[in-house]
Amino acid sequence: MKNLVLLFLIIMTIGCKNEKSKEKIDLDDYFEKKNVEKTERKLDTLIHDSTLTRKGPTYFITLTNGEKKDSIIAFCSCKKDKKNNTIKIQLITAIPTKKELDTLKETDKKGGKVLQLIDLGYLDDINGQFKFLTIELKDSFVKDISLLSKSTDPDYEGKYFDSTAVKNYKIKISKFDYSIASDVYGDFKIVLNEDFGLYENDKTITGYFECNNWRISSKEDIKKWNIKESFKKRNADRGFRLVE
Repeated sequence: MKNLVLLFLIIMTIGCKNEKSKEKIDLDDYFEKKNVEKTERKLDTLIHDSTLTRKGPTYFITLTNGEKKDSIIAFCSCKKDKKNNTIKIQLITAIPTKKELDTLKETDKKGGKVLQLIDLGYLDDINGQFKFLTIELKDSFVKDISLLSKSTDPDYEGKYFDSTAVKNYKIKISKFDYSIASDVYGDFKIVLNEDFGLYENDKTITGYFECNNWRISSKEDIKKWNIKESFKKRNADRGFRLVE
């Protein structure tokens, strides 16, 4: 009888081992499955490039949507803070108002609007969307980049002023010591969150800057700027008018 009981226990033990060996252990059953969203990597860089060369004094900003490119004239100004080794670099340019863009042909020249700001009395009026791209640097860091717009028409949802956020950027600069601003120049590529405004999806801006003027406009200055009124006043202050 004892032998039968022993034999029965041996058979049961072997059977249990075989049953367990057939079980597949799936680790996925022990962990919650999650879909990881892919995020776009931001490549924000400010680098010193000793191979840069001066390209001034004429500056252009190039706009692209990946399929077409347009270059528009710009002016460059800078303001340094020697004590804190900071500098603000401001590029000023202009494009036609939205109303003007609706009537212009694709082949019409649109890149010289900013030249109205240095008119010597030939123009009777001024029109356009004036853009202020400002890059603020401290040492080897970017403190801020902004694109502010002021138009002679209420082009921005019924308003004359607008601010556009920057998505990412890449800047190459001649030096990180800003004590002598005239030695500061470089190249940049900036991608906006919204359109620049010359044509659809023109969110990528590339260009060159070189510090040679020492006055920039603040956000408050731009918001308060009455473009047409200041244009008329400037012509009156000259004391002369060229007549055809």
